[in-house]
Amino acid sequence: MLRRITRGAYEDLILPKGARIVLTLALVIGFVALLLAAMVSLRWRYVHDSPLMIYAGYLINSGAVPYRDFFDMNMPGTYAVMLLMGRVFGWDDLGFRYFDLLCIATLSTLTFLWMRGRGRFPALTAAIAFPLWYLAAGPGMSLQREFIALLPFATMLAIATVTNRLRPLTRMFLLGFLSGMTVLVKPSFIIMCLPVILYVLYGVTHQAPLSRSIALLLLGMSVPLGTAFLYLICTGSLMPFLDIAINYWPLYTNLSGSHETISGGRRLLYLARGMRDGLFSIYLPMALIGIIVLIRAKTPARETLMLSGLLVTSAIYPAMSGQFWEYHWMPFYYVALCAASLSSSYVVNRKVIVETIAPVLAITFLLFTLSSLNVEASYKQLRGNRGVVPLKDGVPDDVFRFLSSNMKPGDTVQPLDWTGGAVHGMLMARAKLATRFMYDFHFYHHVSTPYIQRLRKEFMNELANKKPAFIIEIVGNKPWPAGADTTREFPELQAFLGQYYIPVQTGTLYTILERK
Repeated sequence: MLRRITRGAYEDLILPKGARIVLTLALVIGFVALLLAAMVSLRWRYVHDSPLMIYAGYLINSGAVPYRDFFDMNMPGTYAVMLLMGRVFGWDDLGFRYFDLLCIATLSTLTFLWMRGRGRFPALTAAIAFPLWYLAAGPGMSLQREFIALLPFATMLAIATVTNRLRPLTRMFLLGFLSGMTVLVKPSFIIMCLPVILYVLYGVTHQAPLSRSIALLLLGMSVPLGTAFLYLICTGSLMPFLDIAINYWPLYTNLSGSHETISGGRRLLYLARGMRDGLFSIYLPMALIGIIVLIRAKTPARETLMLSGLLVTSAIYPAMSGQFWEYHWMPFYYVALCAASLSSSYVVNRKVIVETIAPVLAITFLLFTLSSLNVEASYKQLRGNRGVVPLKDGVPDDVFRFLSSNMKPGDTVQPLDWTGGAVHGMLMARAKLATRFMYDFHFYHHVSTPYIQRLRKEFMNELANKKPAFIIEIVGNKPWPAGADTTREFPELQAFLGQYYIPVQTGTLYTILERK
C-alpha cells in the first residue's frame, strides 16, 4: 500500500517498504564502494592534462603571469584553482588527491541540497552516483576543467531550488556571480547556466521587475569577469590573452578528437557522430526514465523544463568545443545521473509494477553498476604495485631524476612535448621554464597560417636568447596533429638543436639534450 503525503507543491508518495529496503541497501553498498574508491584514489598520481594545469599554477606561484609569460589555452579561473590548490595542499600527488576529494565532497553536498526537495532517496542517490562515476573513471578525470566548473554550477542549482529566504534580486545577483565563475573556467559552460537562470527568472517575475532582475544578473556576472579583466590589465597580460583567444582558439577547435584538422561539411559530420557516440550509453535512457517519473508525479512544469533543458544543453556542450573526450561529457553525466536518481521516489498511482517497481529496479541497477565499477577498479589498484606507479612509461620519473641530479641554480629547461611526461617531470623537479611555451603542439598544425608562423618565429627567438641548460624532447607517445596543413617538421628548431645541444640521456620515448 502506498501512503500519500504533501510537501509544498509536490505530491510525493512514500514507496512500499520492500522498495525502500532495496533502495537503502543499494545506497549503503554505493556509499561503501565510494569510500573504498576514495581511499584507493589517495594512491593515484596526477596524469595527462593535470600536470600542465598544475605546472601553470606553480609558475604563477613563482611569479609568472599567464599568457604574458607562458602560452596556454586555459582560462584564468583554472589557474586560480590550481594556484589555490598548490598553496594550500602542495604541488605533489597527495596534495592534489586531498584537494580532489575535498571537491568531490563539496559537489556531493551541493548535489544533495538541490535534489533534497525531490525526496530523500533521490538526493542521496544523486549525491552518491556521480562521485561513483567520477572515481571509476580513474585519475585522468581528476580535476578536469569541467569538474571544476561543476562546483559553482551546482551551487547555482542549490540557490535556485533551495534558498527561498534570499530576496529575488539577491538570488539573481548570486546566479550571475556563479555563472561568471563558470565562464572563467570554461566559457562554453554558460550554455549550462541558461536553464537555471530562466527557471529563477520565471519564478521571480511576480516579485521583482524583469529589467531589474536581468540587471542584477549581469552585475553579478561582471564581478568575477571584471576582476579577471582588471588582473589581465594590471599584469600586462590582456593583449597576450586576446591574441590567444582570437587567433589560436579557432584553430584549435578545428581539430578533431584525434587531433586531425577538419572543417566544413566534414566537421559538421564529425560533430554529429561525436554527439551520437557520446549519447549512446546507459545514462541517457536512465535520465529519461527519471524525467518521465517526474512528469508523472505532476511536478510543476518549470521544474521539469529546467531539468530537461539541462539534459539538452549538457548533451550539446561537447559539440561547442568540437571535442568529445570523456571528460567533455562530464556535465552530461552529472545531469543525467541526477535526473536518473528521480526514479527512486516519485509515483502517482497504485500501478505498483509500472509506477514503482520498474523505477526502483532501474535506479538500483544503476547504483550496483557504478559500485561494481569502483570495486573492480579499486581491487586492481590494490593488487598492483604498492609503490609509486610509473606514468607515461616512466618518462616523468626519468626526467625528474635527471633534472634533480643535474640542474644548477638558475638553470632553465625547455620541454618539446605536450602530454608525454616532460612537463610532469619538470613540475616534480620544480624546474624553471625557459621560454613562453610549455608545449610545442601548436607549432605543427595549421602551419601555413600567419599566426602559427609567428609563434614559430617567437619560439626560435626566445630559444636563441635564453639557450636553456636542458631541452627535453619527447620522441614517442606524443600526440601529433594530422591532416591538411600539418607537419612534423621544424627545420629551424632541428638546426638549432644540432648546433648548440648534445644528447646526454636517451630513453625509448625521450631524449634529454644539454647545452654544449
